[in-house]
Amino acid sequence: MIEEFLKKANILFENKEYEEVLKLIKNYPKNNHPSILYYSALINDKLKKKEKALKILDQLIKNHPNFIEPFHLYANICEDLKRYDESEKILKEIIKKNSNDWKAIYNLARIKLHRNDNKEEALKEYKKALELNPKNYQILRAIAQIQLDTGLIDLAEETINKILLINNNNQYALNLLTLCYLNQLKLNEAEKISKKIIEYKKYNIEENIAHRNLILIQIYKDDYNQDLLLLKIKEFLTVFGNKEKITNKIEFKKKNKKIKIGFVSSDFRKHSINNVIHSLFLYKNKKKFEFCCYSSTNNEDKITDWYKKISNSWKNIIYLNDKKVSELIISDNIDILIFIGGLTGTNRYLLSTYKSAKKQISFHPASSSGIKELDYWITDSVLNPINIKEKISEKVIRMEHLFNFTKPENNYLPKINEPPMKKNNFISFSSFSNPMKLSLKSLELWLEVLKNFQGSKLYLKFFNFLDNRKIQNTIYNFLEKNSIQKERIIFINKKFKKTYLEYYNDIDIALDTFPYSGATTSFGAICMGVPVYTLTGKNYISRQSASVLTSAGLSDWIVHDKNDYIKTLKKLANLKKIYKLRLKLRRQVADSPLCNGLRFAKNFENAMEKIFCE
Repeated sequence: MIEEFLKKANILFENKEYEEVLKLIKNYPKNNHPSILYYSALINDKLKKKEKALKILDQLIKNHPNFIEPFHLYANICEDLKRYDESEKILKEIIKKNSNDWKAIYNLARIKLHRNDNKEEALKEYKKALELNPKNYQILRAIAQIQLDTGLIDLAEETINKILLINNNNQYALNLLTLCYLNQLKLNEAEKISKKIIEYKKYNIEENIAHRNLILIQIYKDDYNQDLLLLKIKEFLTVFGNKEKITNKIEFKKKNKKIKIGFVSSDFRKHSINNVIHSLFLYKNKKKFEFCCYSSTNNEDKITDWYKKISNSWKNIIYLNDKKVSELIISDNIDILIFIGGLTGTNRYLLSTYKSAKKQISFHPASSSGIKELDYWITDSVLNPINIKEKISEKVIRMEHLFNFTKPENNYLPKINEPPMKKNNFISFSSFSNPMKLSLKSLELWLEVLKNFQGSKLYLKFFNFLDNRKIQNTIYNFLEKNSIQKERIIFINKKFKKTYLEYYNDIDIALDTFPYSGATTSFGAICMGVPVYTLTGKNYISRQSASVLTSAGLSDWIVHDKNDYIKTLKKLANLKKIYKLRLKLRRQVADSPLCNGLRFAKNFENAMEKIFCE
């Protein structure tokens, strides 16, 4: 009889008919049977009645300690509720009962990630689970993800290939492989993989990511083509954009007493974008504005907690589809809706096609969106000069400065040492940018630098990513072909025991990447007294460092013509000049508009009032 019940319950469960399962349980004569109680807890979990589920499971675990599945479910629910101590405790109980329970070990690794982002410890646990279940793609992809996140690109590729041996059409693994290739400067290979994923036409989350990756690849290409980029965005919108065409039909319940601004982002956490938006919240004019946050990530930290406290409203939208989120935003009566970060990460850029507020804004994307429902693009006159020929679908609103950072203070930053060229008798150049930005055009510029500055060296660093032999060989081979000895390239990796900013004490001049320039990395350099030298291009992404430097009053280091690159650099590469900069640069940056959060917030609010009144 119980077998028949479980068969029926399972069919209903698979069809997500949860209320019907509960009716089945209620009508079963022996509904205190452990399997039935377990189903009851499972259904309550699915219906978001997690505390009720835990209560059932608590009794079930006490009365039936050898029934393992309730232990697993209890741990998972505690994890969902961020009660990580409880989850870890019960997982360890499972492992104590059975040291070969790979699922418990796997979940324990996940807890370690959630609790303190301890990737090394999590990786150890995942590897233990893999020993017990060597062909489990769930474990393999978790390992590959950590390896990729920590810069172990070669190892990540090996792990991904193990998944593809099991299933060569695994879309998740193929997307990870795309990122491996991007980090190895293999843009053509990355593009082929993304196109392969899209050809499956399953219209799932992995194909959504593949479309995003194709857009990302266009941005990183040496021959950046705005027309091609917008075409890829259009293709993405055609497949995954709003099919219901719910636009321009917003009826507000009432006029708000204050201007109500909604921020949609996956980056209310430790992320470069936090440097910019932090001041907006900190210095908000509470008499005029309300800020409502719609967060699209579960990767939360202490910074997330700060945003939760300081915002007028906080909602996590990670598990809601775009239509549901749109309905939620409309019900919140938002005046201006701001989409932060474009198509990066888990940002919900496509949500904008639902037109959930009268005014919608793109803020800190890599390019124009091509989305007609996005009304404005907040930028500045350096990033988007009036005469720029970049195709833009939004109305451009230029603030005084787009970038803003926390004041660099001596009490939390490393001490600045003398320029290394004083004792080295050669100039030390650097780039500490993401390897995806190390384009052929960047290498060509740096080649000319090394040729023109005899004995100079180029230091490259980005976490552990540049430990990758394939990246190193690509750079070595290019430079050696052009008669530059490999000894002149130094890859800084985890063997060196300094903090990221301390490495700048070994650097005289930082060289920006091209065409995708830096922003946060440029700020880090000038905070350490190191000038950043940048070449601008014809689009937004090639002008980010220029915007940062202009805001800091350092526009002399911006070059607009490639032909002037070496000539202008020679004027900068002077020991006396570098020495003086080392002494004064941090203070100059701290006192500049770049680090004036109050001024930045006021300028932003002025822009919002202008948009609101249009």
